[in-house]
Amino acid sequence: MNGIDIAVIVCVCVAAVAVIAGVIYRKVKRKDGGCGCGCDGCTLCDKGRKNTEK
Repeated sequence: MNGIDIAVIVCVCVAAVAVIAGVIYRKVKRKDGGCGCGCDGCTLCDKGRKNTEK
């Protein structure tokens, strides 16, 4: 392997780690939608009902 091969492998690994970290961060911070209470905006949630009953 030469230097270019190693650089490509490192870049691919860094990109994969960044994607995995982003997915985990979104799940922990609940940035994936919903009302934030963990129900993902279901209709049985009090927050979800209040938003749709306006």
